[in-house]
Amino acid sequence: MLLPALLALAQVTAPAQATTVRPERVEGPAPVTPLVSRSHIFALPDGAVGYVPASATLHPPLLVLLHGAGHRQTEMVEHFEAEADMRGLVLLAPDSAGETWDVVETAKEPPSIDSPLANRLSHRFVSSRDEKRVDAAIVDLASIIPVDRARTVLAGFSDGATFALAMGLSASEHFAAVIAWSPGIAIRDVSPARGRRVFVSHGRQDPILKFDVTCGEIVPLLQSEGADVTFLPFDGGHDAPPPVKDAFLDAVFGRSAGSVALPLPENVATCEVPGSREVPSY
Repeated sequence: MLLPALLALAQVTAPAQATTVRPERVEGPAPVTPLVSRSHIFALPDGAVGYVPASATLHPPLLVLLHGAGHRQTEMVEHFEAEADMRGLVLLAPDSAGETWDVVETAKEPPSIDSPLANRLSHRFVSSRDEKRVDAAIVDLASIIPVDRARTVLAGFSDGATFALAMGLSASEHFAAVIAWSPGIAIRDVSPARGRRVFVSHGRQDPILKFDVTCGEIVPLLQSEGADVTFLPFDGGHDAPPPVKDAFLDAVFGRSAGSVALPLPENVATCEVPGSREVPSY
């Protein structure tokens, strides 16, 4: 049950009524009404965390952030607070039921590694309990903050990136775009949303989740599912460097004033990695 104090976040103060009618027409744009008077970070059911910046206006865009392995949803929000303040984004960081997202955990450890069928099924996405947790967190947030669902983007880092691609490409979901910083496993959607914009980045020197898996398996799989893919490789490790992060946020929400981001490739980057594998037939 949501705390009564959170409900105050949804309240917007109406402008005072003028006591005198002035005949002259006021030139220029109407003043922008802020959604809240100061920034708020707050808890939601099932471990989810929300953040509303003071710069948010009515019906702001929403960035849903999926954490990596471990319950680090608060860290995800804190990591993106500056971008939220600058862009007027509402942030939502749901929590996985286990140490990582259920679909990723199943793909990491198939029911039977000796069974090709079990392995294929473990790398396919239909729906999952954690998907329902994410959807419920969005509904819980939307009951407090009137976000713009047409500008709702699903993003994740590491295991969260893997799950974001699986969930976000499902035709049953309606995200404006999906962002994946350093994913690790190719998971095929049974019913993909063709034409959905997808932004993927990965460090060439990543020692945790391998660059050649993203390059040689994940990106080709996304293309085969009809996604509108932009792939941005960079020199570095298991990370989402600020220029890469800003480049993707600029692409989905529009460039913010004063931001300096890496230029995105016009087409999906071609992966030239020695020993790259073909798209797995999951």
